Amino acid sequence: MQEYPHISFQKNWRLDEETIFMLGQCESIIQAISSAPVKPEYRKRMLAVSLRKGARATTAIEGNTLSEEEVARIDAGENLPPSKEYLQIEVKNVIEALNQIRTEVITEDKAFILSPELIERFNHFVGKNLGDHFQSVPGKFRTPGHNVVVGGYRPPSGEDVAPLMIRFCEWMRDAFRYEEGKQSFQDQVIQAIVAHVYIAMIHPFGDGNGRTARLIEFYILLRAGLPDMASHILSNHYNDTRQEYYRRLDLCVRERELFGFVRYAVLGFRDGLKGVLDIVQANLLEMSWHKFIYDTLDSKKATGKTRAIVKRQRTLSLQFPVDQWNTPDDLVVSSGILAKEYATLSSATLMRDLAELERLELVVKEKGRYKGNIEIMRGYLPMRKAK
Repeated sequence: MQEYPHISFQKNWRLDEETIFMLGQCESIIQAISSAPVKPEYRKRMLAVSLRKGARATTAIEGNTLSEEEVARIDAGENLPPSKEYLQIEVKNVIEALNQIRTEVITEDKAFILSPELIERFNHFVGKNLGDHFQSVPGKFRTPGHNVVVGGYRPPSGEDVAPLMIRFCEWMRDAFRYEEGKQSFQDQVIQAIVAHVYIAMIHPFGDGNGRTARLIEFYILLRAGLPDMASHILSNHYNDTRQEYYRRLDLCVRERELFGFVRYAVLGFRDGLKGVLDIVQANLLEMSWHKFIYDTLDSKKATGKTRAIVKRQRTLSLQFPVDQWNTPDDLVVSSGILAKEYATLSSATLMRDLAELERLELVVKEKGRYKGNIEIMRGYLPMRKAK
């Protein structure tokens, strides 16, 4: 077998203080996301969006041009025009792969060490049913005589792929000790990123190497406890910074050192997790806001009303947007629930209800327009020194 100095199977990376700090932030953010209750319907929607974004990002890096809307239609079971059929299959394959991996790791609690067979299985996921649009047999390593060139990079020859992949999997097992249950969170994140880079450098398949590498990365992170609703983060980061992604991979080969890519990936991982946490916290605030509405309208502040009036005012409060101002007419027209509620009632009744909600501080008014007063919830947050 030839020697490939950049494929050393050594821990040729170092973690500076900033990267270690960011990894600590990642772990804390994941704990916060994982411990936050999310409404089932909201969680389901977040998971769907995450998987769609992940599938779109990981295929877009390879040149797939489908939009987010088109990916959503595919995930919903629709078919795109025949001219986009192969693009549709590419995305559908990745969505199915992400779902399958999620089911095995989370639902069925199956977590395996990396093996050549598992990696070939992931490649089969991304290449199946693509016919001539996939430039190799899905799920089969390159063999002697099957050499490839990627841009200006010449990966190992086909005859060296199988032994390199066996050695790679053995090194993953020995260096990261997943089977022994001794991995720290930091170890698991680094393993996911390093595995990604090594698949890119060995380039074991004739096609689909990038998608396979990102599936492996997702698999290891999910195995480490990454919330499924955050599954798109790294693929999104790589796609959003595509030029830097390829530059960092190229530097791994030329400099024979992985630190630059590791730090680049950890930075994107941290920032992406922050974005997911913001969404989760917004949902928590909304849940608290809805409970506040119920409590307020059921309290002594709202006495002297019939149950029907309280129920109607509660419905009005719950339907109020908290992020934009609306006139009373616009609000009723834009909400089918409110249109039905006030269909047989006068506009004077609507204005009385709004006046009562304003008195209870559930809505605020400005120049004839109203908005849900979710800002009142800020007063219930723990106090701390301003930065």
